[in-house]
Amino acid sequence: MSTSQYILSEFKRLIAKKTVLLSVLICIFVPLVYAMIMLSPKWGPYDNLDNLPIAVVNSDEGAVKDGEKINVGDELIENLKTNEELGWEFVTKEEAQRGMDRMKYYMMIEVPSNFSENALTVLDDNPQRPELKFIQNEGLHFMAAQVTDKAAESLKNQLSTQVTETYVDNVFSQLGDVADGFAEAHEGSEQISDGAGQLKDGSDEILTSLIDKSPDISRLADGAKELNAGTGELQNSLVVKQPDISRLANGALELNVGTGTLLSNLQNKSSDIAKLADGAQQVNDGTGLLLSTLNEKSSDIKKLSDGAVELKSGAQELQAGSKQLLEGAKTAKDGSAQLKAGLDEQLVPGSTELAAGVIQAQQGVNETIESMGTLYDSLEFLSTLDKEHPMYDGILDTVLNQLEQSLQDAPQKQNDFQRLVDGANQLRDGLKEGSEFNNGLSALNSGLAELVDGQEQLNAGANQLVDGASQIADGNQTVKSGWDELEKNVAVLHDGTTQVANGNKTVKNGWQELTTGATQLHDGSTQIADGNQTVESGWGELTAGATQLHDGSTQIADGNQTVEEGWGTLTDGVTQVDDGLGELLDGSGQLVEGLLGGVERTSSLNPTDANKVMFASPVVLDGEVINSFPFYRNANAPYILTLALFVGVMAMSFVVPYRKPAILPSTGMSWFIGKVTKLSVLVIAQAILISLFSLFVLKIEVQSSILFIFFSIWVSLTFLMIVLFLIALAGNIGRFIALVFVVLQLSTTGSDLPIHMLPEGLRKLSTFLPFTYSLDGYNNIITLGSISKVWANISVLFIYFAVFAALSLIVFLIRHRNEKEHYEFSEETESIG
Repeated sequence: MSTSQYILSEFKRLIAKKTVLLSVLICIFVPLVYAMIMLSPKWGPYDNLDNLPIAVVNSDEGAVKDGEKINVGDELIENLKTNEELGWEFVTKEEAQRGMDRMKYYMMIEVPSNFSENALTVLDDNPQRPELKFIQNEGLHFMAAQVTDKAAESLKNQLSTQVTETYVDNVFSQLGDVADGFAEAHEGSEQISDGAGQLKDGSDEILTSLIDKSPDISRLADGAKELNAGTGELQNSLVVKQPDISRLANGALELNVGTGTLLSNLQNKSSDIAKLADGAQQVNDGTGLLLSTLNEKSSDIKKLSDGAVELKSGAQELQAGSKQLLEGAKTAKDGSAQLKAGLDEQLVPGSTELAAGVIQAQQGVNETIESMGTLYDSLEFLSTLDKEHPMYDGILDTVLNQLEQSLQDAPQKQNDFQRLVDGANQLRDGLKEGSEFNNGLSALNSGLAELVDGQEQLNAGANQLVDGASQIADGNQTVKSGWDELEKNVAVLHDGTTQVANGNKTVKNGWQELTTGATQLHDGSTQIADGNQTVESGWGELTAGATQLHDGSTQIADGNQTVEEGWGTLTDGVTQVDDGLGELLDGSGQLVEGLLGGVERTSSLNPTDANKVMFASPVVLDGEVINSFPFYRNANAPYILTLALFVGVMAMSFVVPYRKPAILPSTGMSWFIGKVTKLSVLVIAQAILISLFSLFVLKIEVQSSILFIFFSIWVSLTFLMIVLFLIALAGNIGRFIALVFVVLQLSTTGSDLPIHMLPEGLRKLSTFLPFTYSLDGYNNIITLGSISKVWANISVLFIYFAVFAALSLIVFLIRHRNEKEHYEFSEETESIG
């Protein structure tokens, strides 16, 4: 069957039953009905905000400014009564709280009692910011909470503007007081200017006196510096040498201590030196004993080395014998296997045939004996004839004699032959399967196999023994070489210990002489230390006196230096005061002129209500909205159209078989093409219907009607391939997966929130979902007008189309192979039946 014939059979099956055709037509209109219900209303979510109940409580008690009553809360209530943006309800605080408890109000807004009072504290030392209180019941509805948030912000801005106007009014009302203050300041500045002139004259006289006495102060300071320098040199000389004197005294003291320590150590170590000499002698004796012991054991080490060589040779012979034994065991094993095979293949069948042949031979022998008896009787009858009878022959007697002898021997021959029969049977029974001989031969074969395995292990052990023996031989050879080297080194060590013992005896004698000399050295160092200690004490007293002299001269020099610096500083300060008084005099003149100008300008200020409004709200928003939605449904149209097309494809799967063929096609490719052709016609019809309804009935404005229809068709085909693959692969489970796939995309592809507002994980996930590109394509066709982005979305959807089409084709090819095998099996079963 060709592919075109199979496609035709699919359509024939579709229209064969009126109920099926009616169901298909209903499914075609499912997306249209869905879009008709969801897109027909033109109202928006903000069209009926005045039905949203908001409780407003005005507890503001007002305030008094310059004898005038001010109440910001009353002004807010008056403004809200003309504002129909929300359902304002002006109630008491108790009523509002009761309504919030009963879930009647979405928000309660309260103007506190001290709102106006706090608004007038802007110029106080401790201003209080007025607070607008509100309670929002967000749980009633999330979207309503967003609206009430904006309402609270709007009220805050409105009250802020009113409060700012109050601030501005307060500021301008106090400008008259400022003008009076400027006038009083002008009079005071004139008095300041006169006093500054008098101060300038006095500072000039003081500056002249300071400058005249400055040379005398400098000479006094220079003389004090020279005195301080002289005493400093004296002190430095004494101080510089003080460490040397101290080091001399300390060094003499350390010399005395060191000689004492040396003498004490020499005396204390005398016994140790004696012990060292004795110990060296004992070491020498021990090395001599070690050397003799090594010499005695040298022959044993040689025997050990020779034995290791013999062990290595024996291990090698054992290895060779083990190898031969292993080869013999393998040969025996092979012979046993051949014997077993010959027994099973030749000997057992031969013994059976032999037993049967012997039995047949026995029967033949018995028959022969019977024949011989009959023959003997006949011949014996002939013997009764006349010897002259022509039939008589001399041979007859001979034959009769032989037959008689044979008949006499026949019972014995029969017994012998019976034993032959019994032996053949025993041979046959002894060789058959399960006999002791057969079992023994099998056991022999198994034992030889185990013998081969054990011999292989023995051979491996022999190899290891050879390696170990080689290592032992090499190690013992190394031990022998080391022993010889140790013997030589011990001999050298003994010679060294002999020299050490002799040297220690010499050290003992010299140590005694050294102790005597150290005693004399310690006595002399004691006298030097005492003398240097006296010198150090006198030098310290001299240094202390010079230090006191230098401190006095330093104080004199520092005092005179301070006087000189203070005189200069005083001169500079008076100069700066004189200059400052000149600037003060000039500045006071400018202050007089400036205050006079301030009086004139503040007196001329007369702000209007427009000026106050400008101060309160200086900025006005001036903007425009692009790509706006004519109706709220235009914003939801991409989401509604996408979901409607997917739902239509899903609904079609319940009335049109997505994988069951009308008849068994010739190939899996024909099956796939037939299904895709039939289903594509149906989903294209769905897409065209919903597109034409949106364009001509709902009159949704789009950038390109043709592109809108084409995009709808392409989206439908893409969804078809996804659903076709899932259902063809898993049936109802595939339908469930498709449903989960839709639910997954409802809030992750930009329908509820922009993709940029989603968490990072959902943003990354949205790039792999087809709804993302369907929604973006519809949005650009209907609102944004970016045709290039539409084609980019079509390209991405083409990837989905191609991938799932390929996957669906693979599923149909596999299913066709399985169906074909099942069909052929059924035909064979029917033909057999």
